[in-house]
Amino acid sequence: MNIFKGTSLFTFLWRGIIACCLLPACSNEDETTTSSGTLGMQGAITANIHDYAVKGATLFLKAEGITAPTKDKITYQWTITDPASLYVWGQVIKYQFPNNTENSVTVTLSGTADGYYSTSTTNAITLIEDSFAKTVEGLAEGASTFVDTRDGQTYQYAYIGNYDWMTQNLNWAGAGKSYKNQREYDIIFGRLYTWDEATTNNICPPGWQLPDTTAWNDLGQALNDGVAVTFESYWQKLGSYAAANGVISEKKLWPYDPNNTKENKKGWNALPAGEFSGGVFSGNGRYGHWWSVTPYPNKTDYAYSRYIIYNNAAFYFVDRHKQSYLSVRCVR
Repeated sequence: MNIFKGTSLFTFLWRGIIACCLLPACSNEDETTTSSGTLGMQGAITANIHDYAVKGATLFLKAEGITAPTKDKITYQWTITDPASLYVWGQVIKYQFPNNTENSVTVTLSGTADGYYSTSTTNAITLIEDSFAKTVEGLAEGASTFVDTRDGQTYQYAYIGNYDWMTQNLNWAGAGKSYKNQREYDIIFGRLYTWDEATTNNICPPGWQLPDTTAWNDLGQALNDGVAVTFESYWQKLGSYAAANGVISEKKLWPYDPNNTKENKKGWNALPAGEFSGGVFSGNGRYGHWWSVTPYPNKTDYAYSRYIIYNNAAFYFVDRHKQSYLSVRCVR
């Protein structure tokens, strides 16, 4: 339990009383609170709870979504299990995630009001470290590392074929989007970028560049045990050779499928970051999709890309609209 961390029991209880007085819709009722009524609340109870959280981070959690009754008539109760259970009341609470060996936290938010049926939602949050290298297990370690001088981030890379390849996706916050607009995804999967963002002024760290079809073909040949490939082909089996069975807290990032065994032969460490296209985030946990710097020759608004999906061993090529948000790998 990490709310008001490091305080005495007396101080904890006193602060709890203060929190209930200061935060809206507070109540002194305990976890057995129920409401009897015949009316259903309007709207769906939600909270700004992310899928991942960095260990030790402190966040303000806010209940939202119910439109009737009004918020001043609703009692919000938070039940946080980390692994012991903590009960807190209020529409907004401050919570510090555990900074220990715990791997997950479960948060249940319930809303009650006189005359209404109660409503609740439960979210499981996976706890991660503050860096890619410390968070994701099951990957091949890059032969070397370098520091992006723009923001101080450290990346791993490996010499594959005739190029140095970053063995993790770019995570530069100067452009792009976080998956589901949750920055914790960036630590694991990197950010997602449009083709225009990726190619304007070269989004890669100094000395690195977005791969063209020549660099991609060289990677394909290395994955294919030295046998040459062409970019406009489906690279059968090579998606399985590039994908890595990354794990966070014993949870596999790729679903199991016998058609893609995720052998990661050269340590490229492909993970399923997903994408943002047409106003929708999709594909995280199912496929990874990476830009090429090479524009598609017959469609001015499209460019080349490659992707891997969890249930097929191919490393596909496809043309994508330049305003789609995909992952970026850099080479030199």
